[in-house]
Amino acid sequence: MSDATDTPTDTVAPADTISTEPTQAEIDAWVEREKQRRQAWLAGPSDEERADYASRLRRRNLADRFGEGEERLNESMRIGIRYSREAQLAAEGAVALIYRFTRKTFAELVEAGRQWEEETSLPPRRRRVPIDDDES
Repeated sequence: MSDATDTPTDTVAPADTISTEPTQAEIDAWVEREKQRRQAWLAGPSDEERADYASRLRRRNLADRFGEGEERLNESMRIGIRYSREAQLAAEGAVALIYRFTRKTFAELVEAGRQWEEETSLPPRRRRVPIDDDES
């Protein structure tokens, strides 16, 4: 029994340790990938990459123009709504002024006509009795 307790079971052999350093094969693979990437960059974009970029640029420009057009459209609609409301108010105000003016003017014309009748009648007529209760 003492034999089993003397040997620790948690020990790891030195060959099984994990190294944090890259191996030479990993370094060589990275160097090769980096050379290929840099060569591709120096060669410039392929025709397919150029076409893809032009397509993306075209779509972005269209989206930008549509956004500006939408803003202009919204501004025009806002101005149109405001002007139509102001035109409605102006028309209603004109009708109200005409109504007040004609009512007031009509009453003044009737009164002037009565006064003219009284002043220009040759034989004195009997005094005219107003129909409305508010006049005396």
